[in-house]
Amino acid sequence: MAITCLGTMREELQGTSVDALFTRGEAERLLKRPKAQEDLEKITKSERGDNRLRVLAHELLVMLGKAPDPRMIKVYSEAIDGAFMHHWWALPGGHLARLGETMVKFGETAIPHLIKDLDNPTPLTALGPEAPIYRQYRYCVGDLAAYFICQIQPEREFNNSESLESRNATRAEMYKEINTALTNERRK
Repeated sequence: MAITCLGTMREELQGTSVDALFTRGEAERLLKRPKAQEDLEKITKSERGDNRLRVLAHELLVMLGKAPDPRMIKVYSEAIDGAFMHHWWALPGGHLARLGETMVKFGETAIPHLIKDLDNPTPLTALGPEAPIYRQYRYCVGDLAAYFICQIQPEREFNNSESLESRNATRAEMYKEINTALTNERRK
């Protein structure tokens, strides 16, 4: 059976949704394209590419068995604040989703990027059966960043209180602790 290629890999990624890629088989079709890996690598390395496109290309490379590329940490971090519906990242305190799994695989090197969002009050957006939980807890981007940090540093406990004020206070303390540690590390 011939593989139908409607356009360049970039055009195909621009014209699809995350849902189509990862739940309706679109990823598998794109990965069968001639030179798929080469095209995806070009997209991830492109400085002119938008973060959404670069993250999707990187996720397809991960599906091909590539290890997460540490050069993509900043791109993923910048994409958290709205390049995707947040249910593709994680349900804070619940579980990691596809994009969140990759973010956590970046490990400790992601922490300096994640702490920048700990005070980000942008509400998380989600569809599906867990959407009411996102609304009930009034989760924000700061909660998502804190959840990732707690996954990377399992000695930290994620504050999953229903109280937004309690979570804000925990995130502020987390920021101070991590920022101090990073500052001290740079001075060495």
